[in-house]
Amino acid sequence: MPAARLAFVSLLLFLACGQALAQFGGGMGGMRSGGMGGSRQRQNSDDNSGVTRLSDNDKVRLHLTDLRLALKLRPEQNPLFDAYQARVYDLLGSFDRTSNAADASGLQQIDRKVDQARSRVGMLEEVSSAARKLYAALDDDQKKAADRLLAGTVP
Repeated sequence: MPAARLAFVSLLLFLACGQALAQFGGGMGGMRSGGMGGSRQRQNSDDNSGVTRLSDNDKVRLHLTDLRLALKLRPEQNPLFDAYQARVYDLLGSFDRTSNAADASGLQQIDRKVDQARSRVGMLEEVSSAARKLYAALDDDQKKAADRLLAGTVP
């Protein structure tokens, strides 16, 4: 469990450092081309930290990490969590595989979207089934944590 926490903290530090370097043009070289007070316009105030600009997939992955840490799983519960996580990753992958071929007719594109939706419903049912198995194996304290965090792990 400490290794997972270390990996999570390392990821956050990496993202924060990347944001800081990007803000100054990739390092000290950015100081020569305007730096902090130069003619370059300030970024929009809507621009948030690197963490808030994570992709939806990355946010789900972070929620899964948070859930695993909060549950404090016993060794016999790990396979159930891993199965649940795998189903969520399968669902995330389905969003990456979305395609709209430009050479297809409008009706073919709609049919493709309907097929993708059907496929995702099946994947969501698998996520639900894996979540039920995991939830059934949790003790009362773990269920409280799951009640707070589990839904946030479904894209």
